[in-house]
Amino acid sequence: DARRQRAREVAARGREEAAGREAAEARARQGAAMAREKALVRQLAALARPAASPPGPLHASAAGGDRPFHAPPSDSDAAAPGVVSCRATTLVQKVAVIREHLGLEPDSSLSAAVAAANERAGLAAEGGLLQQVDRLMALLFDGST
Repeated sequence: DARRQRAREVAARGREEAAGREAAEARARQGAAMAREKALVRQLAALARPAASPPGPLHASAAGGDRPFHAPPSDSDAAAPGVVSCRATTLVQKVAVIREHLGLEPDSSLSAAVAAANERAGLAAEGGLLQQVDRLMALLFDGST
């Protein structure tokens, strides 16, 4: 009876140690993934910063017509040198700016373009489409996450 009790205790201790090792390994993997994401964010921010002017006027061919997405710049809209100024406000406009900035296929669907941009940026597709687009815009044009 004492031997069985001792065997159960040893087995339980072994399971606890294995669980502890697995938790430590999971924390290490999570830390490495976060470090990779931060490195990619810094790389993308560095790529976005050298642009001296905002992307050129984009046309709403998919929305119909030749209306520019961006309003003409005014004196109050002047951006500091090296800062990208982006006036896109709708989801379609934002995705068009992201497509142009990253050189993505212009005829892809919104969701396909966002998925490709997330992949190129090394970001997880977390949240809804609008949240993902806003995160990409912040990353590409503000240098933040």
